[in-house]
Amino acid sequence: MVKFLMNDSSPYFVGFEEDDYAEEKDINNPDFFPYLNMPYDVPFVPTPEVVVRRMLQLANVRRGEHVYDLGCGDGRIVIMAAREFGAQAACIEIRKDLYEQTLRRVKDLGLEDRVRVIYGNFFEEDLSDADVVTMYLLTSVNERIKPKLERELKPGVRVVSHDFEMPGWKPLIVEDLYEEWRSHKVYLYKIPGLEIPIPVGELKNIIKNVKLDEEHMKVLELIDGNRSIEEISNKTQLTMRAVREIISDLIKQGLISEVKVIK
Repeated sequence: MVKFLMNDSSPYFVGFEEDDYAEEKDINNPDFFPYLNMPYDVPFVPTPEVVVRRMLQLANVRRGEHVYDLGCGDGRIVIMAAREFGAQAACIEIRKDLYEQTLRRVKDLGLEDRVRVIYGNFFEEDLSDADVVTMYLLTSVNERIKPKLERELKPGVRVVSHDFEMPGWKPLIVEDLYEEWRSHKVYLYKIPGLEIPIPVGELKNIIKNVKLDEEHMKVLELIDGNRSIEEISNKTQLTMRAVREIISDLIKQGLISEVKVIK
């Protein structure tokens, strides 16, 4: 039997044998995948549900936010995000068997309107709509995906990684979890930067001359050309996604000229 080492403290066993002895293989070693003759960057190892739940809690997933999981596995992350946290969730899976398995689970649970299962390569899919990104990859794969995340994700998007850190990023939280026979690490990151909506003129004059619903008015009253969308979100208790949608409406109404993005 071949024993795979995800890290120094987490051995995994898979179901095939080679001769009559155990041989250790470190999946962080670049020679690992040619040994397995696998076309994939990461083998499928399911994240325990207690860890999944904590990942989503640390990312502070809120109702209506969009969660993207890089690799579906058996769909447990996106399913929990939709069922327990009220999110709209999507996962991207390159293995057809896992894609089909997740698709069946989503249909069986009646979650087709809340979970989208994408058959493809997450290096090639557009991630710009995400509010939260979850991953259980390898440090080497995290390093390869990092430029894409930095390029596509909006400021304030949370990225949460199981066991493997993102090289060069400073985590907001690193939490150790203990589950049955091994420990887990969860890393929480946030995409840096600011999105600053710019009003078309003097705010007081704008407010006097418009009729908006309560949420739109709350957001408009906080727009001064200095406050970021994240600050407005914190003050109104709306999600950043909801604030962006309101600002998009205000732009259409000619009340906001633009949103400056500073990364």
